[in-house]
Amino acid sequence: MLSRYYVNPILPAKDGDRARSFYRDVLGLDLLTGPTDDPMVFGAAGGSSIALSEMPDRVPPPYPVVSFMVTGIEELVESLKARGATFQPLSAASFAGVEGKAVGDVMDFGQAKSAFLKDPEGNLIALNEFIG
Repeated sequence: MLSRYYVNPILPAKDGDRARSFYRDVLGLDLLTGPTDDPMVFGAAGGSSIALSEMPDRVPPPYPVVSFMVTGIEELVESLKARGATFQPLSAASFAGVEGKAVGDVMDFGQAKSAFLKDPEGNLIALNEFIG
């Protein structure tokens, strides 16, 4: 029944202006709502979107709620770092039973590579590339 509708994760923000700048200027997402609207909605590929709303009392979860499926993860990580993104140190936790090998900010699990960055509001965002 819900398969015909887009999924739109909603993330908390303590500072709406700071979040808006990060998602628009650092991540390069399209701001779909007005310049000061709350919630603010950002568009990505295929009609997908992320919403953020000022919720100063809400603490983001310690795991990613949003994952971007990417290609060329190493180059993308370097480009995002050049724009001000900060990546989290990685652990060798397993993915499908395979222990990861850290290569810089990217964890290589063989069939997948992952990197994790935090927005200035404390939300953890995953970048994932499936290799084979």
